[in-house]
Amino acid sequence: MINLFLENLNFINFFAILILIALFAVFLFLYIKRSMQESISSKLSELYSKIKNDINFAVAPNSINLSPSTDDFIQFALEIWRIEQRMTKLAETLPENQRKGLENSVQKFKRYLEKYDIEIVDYTNQKFNDGLNLDVLSVEKEPAISESIVKETVEPTVMYRGQVIKKAKIIVLSKLN
Repeated sequence: MINLFLENLNFINFFAILILIALFAVFLFLYIKRSMQESISSKLSELYSKIKNDINFAVAPNSINLSPSTDDFIQFALEIWRIEQRMTKLAETLPENQRKGLENSVQKFKRYLEKYDIEIVDYTNQKFNDGLNLDVLSVEKEPAISESIVKETVEPTVMYRGQVIKKAKIIVLSKLN
């Protein structure tokens, strides 16, 4: 009977070890399967992302939008005005064909600004009004004038659709009191 008991005990131990090995194999199988699924899932996700980027690149426009900013238009308008002022000073010294060529170029630039509703306003020799939206840099006194005028426009006003986007800088010639 003891012999039978020992045989049963060995059989139970063997069976328990066999069950433990089977459980370990099942857990190992499930762990490997889960890690493979995660690996496959991450690889598929990565592949999907690459394909999506490739498709977006393929259908995206090939040109870059280089629209100028407001400040670029303001600077462009100021430079056109400065060129025009310099041409006026040098007009007598330039040969007529060169002067006309430069005048045509400036007019083309001005038409470009007009196309975008941008206007350059020079106040030189105009009556000065305190209500104007101008930066007065200095005031010079003159007894021979009857009313204040703008002696010089240092920088013009730049307007967009009738709205001031850059105030003029001026020098005022005022009546001596």
